[in-house]
Amino acid sequence: MRADSGEAWVQQIVLAGASSVFGLSEIREAFRSLGIEAVFAEAPYMKKYQDCAEQDDIEFCGTIPHGKKAVPLSEYWISECIKSGNCLVCEKALRAGRSKKFFYSLLQDTQRVPELYSSPEEARRYAELTGGTILVKPDGLFSGYGIKIVQKDNLCSLEKYMFNAARLHNNALKLFSVTGGSVLLSEYVCGTEFSADIFYFRGAVAVVRVCRKEIAVIHNTPCAAVYQLAGCSEKISVCLEKWAHAVFESDDISFGQFDFIQTDEDEFVPVDFAPRVGGGIRELLMNCKENLYALAVKSLSGHEAPEIPEKKAEEKMALTQCNYLPTKSGIISNDCYRLLPGIPYIFKRAGDFVPECPSSAASRIAATVSMHRFPIEKELLPLLLVGDEHISFWKKKQGQR
Repeated sequence: MRADSGEAWVQQIVLAGASSVFGLSEIREAFRSLGIEAVFAEAPYMKKYQDCAEQDDIEFCGTIPHGKKAVPLSEYWISECIKSGNCLVCEKALRAGRSKKFFYSLLQDTQRVPELYSSPEEARRYAELTGGTILVKPDGLFSGYGIKIVQKDNLCSLEKYMFNAARLHNNALKLFSVTGGSVLLSEYVCGTEFSADIFYFRGAVAVVRVCRKEIAVIHNTPCAAVYQLAGCSEKISVCLEKWAHAVFESDDISFGQFDFIQTDEDEFVPVDFAPRVGGGIRELLMNCKENLYALAVKSLSGHEAPEIPEKKAEEKMALTQCNYLPTKSGIISNDCYRLLPGIPYIFKRAGDFVPECPSSAASRIAATVSMHRFPIEKELLPLLLVGDEHISFWKKKQGQR
């Protein structure tokens, strides 16, 4: 039923976190094909980052509009959904997005998940006996905050990393009403890391995109340096659908983001989940030929599904986003960056502060998007690490004011 004919839509929903996506008119039309009128909301502090041409389509508010049900697109709005309950995502999925331990528990009977260690002594024995790698990570946080890698040669840092992860707090977490405290000691699953977005609509699943990632380890923190559109094999599609059914209920409406590892044995191991769209890839997806969010939504109304073909080994090129990451804390002193060829995006200018462990997309210095060799050459990764040439030490000397 169409609103312009004088009839009400079957349902109206709030897509909360409008700055996380783009092409709002296309997304709105896609939801209309499902009989849903979608309106957009965003937190007031994000207005300065929103495309001016789309601001009139957004209600800038700090909470979910009264009497409305929301679909969260970002971490801020996941927090609002948890607090208010006014959303179209079940409590189970919201909890899985804020507890990796709970997420793993939903899948462990049918799926390999990372092994968890019950104590630092157990984790230490594993590393000493096998030479294996351990991840220390806050259970309830997101975007890589507080994650550290521990191996046999830095086991002495295990308790320090646990202490820091349990007490991690910053302005972003305060804004999102997220608190830490619980720390996981987890197996580090070796292999190739992927990230994917899906759209879940009352039991049906559509894949939005799949990206292959390259991880740079900076001061024992894993950081996403490269995203490449990777296509979607049948095996990945089956896994994503299975995982989505495990975390969502049959009447939910939600986007979902999964991180997973493809092991050398061609096994897919899920490592993280959030009931929202993936962050940190806006620049990449804006340069696709079509709006992948809108295509996925529309495909569940009976329209032709978006084509996300499996990328074959002989296909040498893929749309690629390279993130430039700081390797030390300090102030940007020189923003004449030496970027790889491509469409440039500059996030940090002279005078801006950057952290030495840039796990969050918000701490990137710059990015470029271009067609690039797939998979990207490993020797290019050091070019994405930004240090002394552009960053000055920020702490004041003793006696200075």
